[in-house]
Amino acid sequence: MYKFVWLIFGFLLSACNLPITNSNTPDLIASEVSNMLSNTPLIIESIEPTITPSPVKSIDSQPTINPTMVSSITPLITNTLTPIPTFSETATPTNANIPTGEPTWKDEFLTGTSFGITSEGYNDGNTIIFSQEDSLTLISVNKSGWRGWRLSSHKPLNYYLQAVFMTETCSGSDQYGIITQSPDYENGYGYYFGLTCDGRFSIQKWEESGLSNLAGWDQSPQIKTGNSQSNSISILKSGENYKFFVSDTLVASVNDNHFSNPGYFGPFIAGLETPNFTVRLQEIAYWNLP
Repeated sequence: MYKFVWLIFGFLLSACNLPITNSNTPDLIASEVSNMLSNTPLIIESIEPTITPSPVKSIDSQPTINPTMVSSITPLITNTLTPIPTFSETATPTNANIPTGEPTWKDEFLTGTSFGITSEGYNDGNTIIFSQEDSLTLISVNKSGWRGWRLSSHKPLNYYLQAVFMTETCSGSDQYGIITQSPDYENGYGYYFGLTCDGRFSIQKWEESGLSNLAGWDQSPQIKTGNSQSNSISILKSGENYKFFVSDTLVASVNDNHFSNPGYFGPFIAGLETPNFTVRLQEIAYWNLP
């Protein structure tokens, strides 16, 4: 059984959370921050549909002050599941249905309080998260596939969500991106839209029955690879349809109704090849849609 730690902090927000392989089939183990333990998995590219979870030890989290934090521990998974939802992969430059104007909410990280980060930051030995220089910095300390994530308190229904990341040290299958539609702060369930440092994207779903790949693990010319690169990723949700963008270019579309209620969102990181793999979330914003 893999575990989550759940910490709840007092703050002005009603709930703000700490959200939650080195080979051809990288494995991810999720990381975290709180007071409640649970389990959760994650898949990364592979060929044959077999899954081999590996146990991982829970960690003691240090109580902090401020909004609710959560993280997850994801078992090692060496192969993909057969995707049930329908999806299409494309690389079509398009601005159709992408909203313009001021977003409903935006964070440029003058502080980290929207994601429950105090001035002391967060460090569990596997993942370090702190706010500095107008960005939220995420560091994956070890190249073990430990996934660290952090969720905000916002739960939009239909939306266009955009995040701008800047890599620092970064190579190969090191991965970063956004988790969205997470129903709570404890389990790490939701959709994961991630980029690798060698230019691939993935879309995965983690739910009660396990983890599945929905789309991706293909190279995308829209992804800037390596160190010191800026990438913008976006998700447009309308009902049960999700469109995924890299630099405003549509790379995949997925239909899935499992997480139909409004859910939380936030960044994640998983180092697979580079010790102290580091990315900076420079901006995150969403627009409410009808």
